[in-house]
Amino acid sequence: MSERERWIVYPLLMFALGAAVRDKLMQRVESEVIRCASLQIVDQQNPDITLAELGFTEANVHDPTQLSERVGSLQLRDGKGNTVCNINNDILAGRLVARQLLVIDPQFRPLVIAATEAQPTFSLRDTDPPVSYRGVLYLNNQPLQARPAQAVNRAENPPPTPPSDE
Repeated sequence: MSERERWIVYPLLMFALGAAVRDKLMQRVESEVIRCASLQIVDQQNPDITLAELGFTEANVHDPTQLSERVGSLQLRDGKGNTVCNINNDILAGRLVARQLLVIDPQFRPLVIAATEAQPTFSLRDTDPPVSYRGVLYLNNQPLQARPAQAVNRAENPPPTPPSDE
């Protein structure tokens, strides 16, 4: 190999080696699109435990004449491997925080709505917020009216005293 060829080949070889080990040195990979069947996030201290998995699952089809379809799935697990959240056709969660919850029929019409609604607040001070919120429940597009519990005056209705042993 001539010296001129070495000046071309060796820099290209070093560039290729550097590109091959770059993600291993930086411990990071950047990409615009990743296509895979499943993506798992494992515990750093115990790689046998999968903490999160993004993949697919068979949809729960209750009609035996229908073919089951595949839907995207997200599972979150705790350090012991117990599922704490599973999102696919159905959602399994220990706690769900939402501003509105809708139960719909097969034609996507809402049957039950649990939500918060703004209501004006009457105040004589400018420091009070102009709007407060209250929880509402609609069944078949009809509001469910509930009256707030009446405050009990403790002086007029004292709690019953337990019988004494004396």
